[in-house]
Amino acid sequence: MRLPGPHEVFALFDDARAHDAVPARLYRDPVATIVARRQAEVQPALDRLADAREQGLHAAGFLSYEAGLALEERLRPIGRRREEDAPPGTPPLLWFGLFEGCRLIAPGDLPGLLPPPSPARISAPRPLIDEAAYRAAFDRVQDYIRAGDIYQANLTFPCDVPIPGDPMAFYAAVRPRAAAGYGGIMRTGEHSILSFSPELFFTQIRGQLTARPMKGTAPRDADPARDAALVQWLENDAKQRAENLMIVDLLRNDLSRVSLAGSVTVPELFRIESFPTVHQMISTVRAKILPGLSPVDVLRILFPCGSITGAPKVRAMEVIDAVEPFARGVYTGAMGWIDPEGDAAFNVAIRTLCMAEGSAVGRLGLGSGIVADSDAASEWAECLAKGRFLAGT
Repeated sequence: MRLPGPHEVFALFDDARAHDAVPARLYRDPVATIVARRQAEVQPALDRLADAREQGLHAAGFLSYEAGLALEERLRPIGRRREEDAPPGTPPLLWFGLFEGCRLIAPGDLPGLLPPPSPARISAPRPLIDEAAYRAAFDRVQDYIRAGDIYQANLTFPCDVPIPGDPMAFYAAVRPRAAAGYGGIMRTGEHSILSFSPELFFTQIRGQLTARPMKGTAPRDADPARDAALVQWLENDAKQRAENLMIVDLLRNDLSRVSLAGSVTVPELFRIESFPTVHQMISTVRAKILPGLSPVDVLRILFPCGSITGAPKVRAMEVIDAVEPFARGVYTGAMGWIDPEGDAAFNVAIRTLCMAEGSAVGRLGLGSGIVADSDAASEWAECLAKGRFLAGT
């Protein structure tokens, strides 16, 4: 078989982990697409997505972060204002292709199907704000925390990344050094999305919901002893554990809105997973979904993921609007699939680049969770560390 060519519309979901990887899922030749470009179109688009499943079709696509503003009445004025300010070429708020089937690809086979990795040196992300502007936004978030408005906010900023040549070759070059469990490629005909996300938003498999919020980061070190010490520090640091626990509690509350009473559990708390450039703290939350609810219902309630907003969620999203001048777009949204049987999986679209077709520059976001005892210099450094997966340093 071959992967789709440069002008084909398709979606590929890829697990690039070295161990326990699951097969890739390839969707091609859509019979239709569902697109929402305006806030008022998001809910009707989700209705059509639910109908497609009833018609026996597979769906694969993405929601931009700003689509979440249309799902909460209190946030809709923010969404309308952001919509008016959106520059030309902004990706849709929601895009899904509808497909008659899905092709599974064994994890070991996918690298051989990708084009040769890009030979060009991949540059580090170039932030579109400087550290002084970041500190000013950080100080404003701290003001909201001290005032009691929020406990935590995920503060982010966009970066430009040169992507010379074929985006698929760029993906092939970055894939092994990102080693992401929830990555993939999506080409809509207008935009290419290259995701190297290590974070699961949720799966819905045979009625069981699983979320794996990620919060807590330490850089890798080339020296094995120092690297092991960083793992131990991350595992035991009170601030990192508190950040993670806030988001676990938020996800527990969100999941309880779509789950059977008493079924929400936390089988794993504060697990450290190591990636080529960073260590991450990840917890697992599980629940049994209420009978009759579909993955689209779950999206309406849970989106966007609390790990990239803060807590309380709605107020944190208002704070994000107040302190972040750039729209996030696909970054911190979600990419995923829904099959006709009702199973589904969505990532949190972090470490994810979006580029307009024909452009040689992709947009990447970086961010971290800010709490009361956060330090601006450390958070700025953490954000930059998260971008090192591109160059592998």
